[in-house]
Amino acid sequence: MSSTKAEAEAEFAGAAGLDRQVRGIVAAVVVLSRLATLAMVALSVVGGLQIHAYTRVPLATVVYVVLAGWSAVVITVVLRRAAVPGAVLVADVTVTVTAMVALPLAVDNAILSNVSNSYLEPITVSVAVAVALISGSARGTAAGCTALAVAYFVGQPPLSDGGGDITSLVSTIGWQVGTATCCLVFIQRLWRAVHHVDIATAQVIAAREKLAAQRAHTEERARHFREQVRRYRALHDGPLRVLTMIAGPGPAAHPDPVVRRHCAVSVTALRGAAPDETGGTLTDLSLALMKAGGDSAALGLRVEYHFANLPDDLPTTVVTALCRASAEALSNAAAHAGTARVRLTAMASGNGGTSGPVVTVAIVDQGKGFDPATTPLGYGIRHSIIERMTEIGAAATVDSHPGEGTRIDLRWPA
Repeated sequence: MSSTKAEAEAEFAGAAGLDRQVRGIVAAVVVLSRLATLAMVALSVVGGLQIHAYTRVPLATVVYVVLAGWSAVVITVVLRRAAVPGAVLVADVTVTVTAMVALPLAVDNAILSNVSNSYLEPITVSVAVAVALISGSARGTAAGCTALAVAYFVGQPPLSDGGGDITSLVSTIGWQVGTATCCLVFIQRLWRAVHHVDIATAQVIAAREKLAAQRAHTEERARHFREQVRRYRALHDGPLRVLTMIAGPGPAAHPDPVVRRHCAVSVTALRGAAPDETGGTLTDLSLALMKAGGDSAALGLRVEYHFANLPDDLPTTVVTALCRASAEALSNAAAHAGTARVRLTAMASGNGGTSGPVVTVAIVDQGKGFDPATTPLGYGIRHSIIERMTEIGAAATVDSHPGEGTRIDLRWPA
């Protein structure tokens, strides 16, 4: 049981580890893309300074410092938290949009008319990627990309070349949206795969726990059965042997015939409680039938058992009905058969179709028997056997002939 628990904990740890790995992949992509885009923006700043593109250096400085500082905050949050709050993504988009609207005011329009961007294109792509990967939401990604696209059009000053620059601007926005969409599809598929792995892991753990419970139940019944066998052997080797000698005709027999008769009855009772075949199939049904046979020993009946291929998962109602019907059949044999020996057979065959195996229990004696055509069935057979079997979807048949004994067959399902 402990090994099964350890296996379950290992399975859960593996599933949690997979979740952490996916979050680690997301964090790595977001951080690396932000660092790479900051480096690209830094290069564009150097180029702009060389050609004197900035008309308002203080404003441009503020924009770039705010972007760099905020990017440092985003990177820190992504690296330190397992789940990035949605407010951080909203703030990331807001800061970037503000910078895109403000930066063109500090840059020469002539430069913008040729470049068709405000030197922040890499940052916008990085922000869109972050929103897609961290949120995993199509609605959130669409909202972020829309806000960035609107900022492009609002912040971009009038272009001198009309259609050509508009085409370039639309292409830039398309690149941003396309990259974000690819990242969104990737992360959604990845999280879906993780979800399926979690479900499969839970199913495997549940199956293992069920198997462990069944194994523990089987081991407990096996232990109980072995204990029964040990007691039966002790019974055979001890009291039965002594009582048999006292009741028998040998030199050890008791001189009083009344004592011998009582000993003979005790021998019959004890033998009925101790089945000859202790190696049969160990199931709830076989144990219940053995108990019914043991109870019949008090009536002077010795029951011989034979079990084969009995299923281990019969419904409790079926086991109870078969056991009680068998007990009634044994009681009738003790009362009317005129014999002290009965054979009880229980087995299963694979002819039950989609409903599973067919279980049959047969109680056979070699007693006086009777003619069913002229002798009406008693209350016990009609109600305690036949009617009880009908209630659970089973069938009971009685076959008897005068002088040849009686056979009662119980079949489930009918």
